[in-house]
Amino acid sequence: MSGLLTRIIPLALGAAISPTVLAANVIILGGRRAVARGLVFTAGFTTVLAALTVSGLVISHQSQPSATRVQLTHDVYGLLGVVLVSLAIISMLRPRTHSDTGTPVHTSEPSADKGLFAVFALGFGLMISNLSTILLYLPAMHTISGSTAAAGAKVAAVAIAAIITSLPATAPLLLRIALPKRSAPVFGAINRFVTDHQRAITITVELGFGVYLLSRAL
Repeated sequence: MSGLLTRIIPLALGAAISPTVLAANVIILGGRRAVARGLVFTAGFTTVLAALTVSGLVISHQSQPSATRVQLTHDVYGLLGVVLVSLAIISMLRPRTHSDTGTPVHTSEPSADKGLFAVFALGFGLMISNLSTILLYLPAMHTISGSTAAAGAKVAAVAIAAIITSLPATAPLLLRIALPKRSAPVFGAINRFVTDHQRAITITVELGFGVYLLSRAL
């Protein structure tokens, strides 16, 4: 179990670094009906995460018990590593836009006050378009599926990976519920930090974990 967690936790932590999801969640939790909208946003996010979990496990399971499983795993990691490094290079070469200049994202109308369906769609859309998260989460599911650990250990590993990956959606919501008044300054600080450093965070995650996957492929 410990060996399995050692392999999946770094991938899950990388998948959890999602500046766009975190920034959008902070905006929603700063508006009216914050908890209701936060719950719906998280539901949209976790719907995609659940689909990725099932598809990742099923596809990986169907590739067993081929004698080429190890080579296939290395090939998958290598391909995803190349994609992440390529995304990092593209991000570095992309001209800076207004969103990269450190202008804070405000919690005013209409973004913070969208309807519940729109908020669900926002959480769903941000997750399904979050390539760096998907490209790190799927290898975690692939690793769990191919592990020789007991079934109970695999279930626990899937739960841990999903919980860690969902932190950008769930952690701010839990904080907002637990500390409704004191959390406002925290959300403001997170909003400013994520906005100011979104480009750097994205490039660091893509490049760092791209190299990590390439090293596992060798």
